[in-house]
Amino acid sequence: MSTLGQKLRELRHHKGYKLNEVAEGADLSISFISLIERDKASISVENLHKLANFYDVRLFQIFQDIEEEDAHIVPKEQLNSASAPGMATKPTFFLLSSDDNLSFRAFLTHIPPGIQQEIRLQKGETFIYVKEGDLEIHLPNQKPLHLGQGDTAHLASYKGTLLKNPSEETPAVMLMVASATTQVVNHAGDPFHVFALGE
Repeated sequence: MSTLGQKLRELRHHKGYKLNEVAEGADLSISFISLIERDKASISVENLHKLANFYDVRLFQIFQDIEEEDAHIVPKEQLNSASAPGMATKPTFFLLSSDDNLSFRAFLTHIPPGIQQEIRLQKGETFIYVKEGDLEIHLPNQKPLHLGQGDTAHLASYKGTLLKNPSEETPAVMLMVASATTQVVNHAGDPFHVFALGE
């Protein structure tokens, strides 16, 4: 079974942070975090809460056994009938993976036609499968890429890749699998609301 230090180190690696980034974000010293991760020092509940808040996880998740087996199922009927308020006017995300997954997040993403709203990807990797419609991908300093129904893309997005629906008539529906470090935000830098699916 993993120690608390090993779990904290694995969590940091899953989230893609360096020691100095965690130290600054959680208001702890680099040397202290290093000692904790090597099980050379004990940690207070208050400091553990600081780390959990920085990593955006619940405290119990830190204590879960990493090798614990689990399954998150989304039935086809639920997937095909997914609906949410505002779908006709803004990009909508349906979470297909467990919300406490530390490695990746999977979404069914719907971009309505005829709007100028965009999805911005930053700081991670994303795999996309276009289920319906068309998708336009804007990589920094490159010509736009066009994907049609059935096309896939694997993107490394560290400076800000944009996703748009080029159609005025047809929605773009895609499966997105994003690394835990990937930020999926709107043009203002705000995260999108995510609707959970599954049992």
